Amino acid sequence: MRIHGKPTRTLWLAPDGWGVEIIDQTQLPHVLAVRRLETLDDAEQAIRDMWVRGAPLIGVTAAFGLALAMRQDPSDGYLGEACRRLLATRPTAVNLRWALEDLQALLRPASPAERASAAYGRAV
Repeated sequence: MRIHGKPTRTLWLAPDGWGVEIIDQTQLPHVLAVRRLETLDDAEQAIRDMWVRGAPLIGVTAAFGLALAMRQDPSDGYLGEACRRLLATRPTAVNLRWALEDLQALLRPASPAERASAAYGRAV
């Protein structure tokens, strides 16, 4: 989309390379509000509260949410929990489910030490 004539994305990596920043679409068109997602909880809220809208953007937000979760705790148990929690935000969202299934297939055989960077690599 264009804002003041300048191409702008609705989701981008934060300057630190780990967090994600989004345009809160619930505020449009009157306010351009940017929110930072740093945790699984943040990604859940962004999807559930419709800060991000549209199937592709919901899927990408879920992918980054899982990457943020793996940065916090890359264990098998937390991988499963994070996927369940993200899926529960929009159980019928096809792109969300696809993104989570794709990432699970990538991350399950990976060692916990490799999971966060592998998840970010796929999300980007």
